[in-house]
Amino acid sequence: MITTTMIIAAAFVLITLVIATTSYRLLTLNKIQANKIAGLQSQLSVLCAGAVGTDDRIHKFEQTLATLQERHNTLSLGTTSSPQSYEHAIRLARKGVAVEQLIDNCNLSDEEAHLISRLHGNEDQQELH
Repeated sequence: MITTTMIIAAAFVLITLVIATTSYRLLTLNKIQANKIAGLQSQLSVLCAGAVGTDDRIHKFEQTLATLQERHNTLSLGTTSSPQSYEHAIRLARKGVAVEQLIDNCNLSDEEAHLISRLHGNEDQQELH
C-alpha cells in the first residue's frame, strides 16, 4: 500500500510540476506579448499624430495652391488687356503724346512709356539721353 501511495504522490508532484512550469511559461509569454502590444500601441499613436500633422500640411498646401491659382488667373486677366494698351500707347506716341501722358492714359511703367516713345514716337520730339 505504501508503493501505491508513493506512486500517487509522485504522480501528483509530477502533475503539479508540469502545471507550474506551463503556468510560468504562459505568464512569461503573456508579459512578452503585453510589452509588444504596448510598443505597437505607442508606434500607432506616433503614426496617427504624424498623419494628423501631414493632413494639416496638405491642407495648408492646398490653400496656398488655391491662392496662387487665383493670383495667376488675376494676372492672366490683367495681361490680356495689355496688348491693347500697348497698341493704344503706340498710336498716341505716333501722334506725339508726351511720355507722362502715356504713363497716365495707358497704365504703363516709366520704362515702358519711354521705350514706346523712342520706338514709335515722332523723331522731332525724341530727345537724346
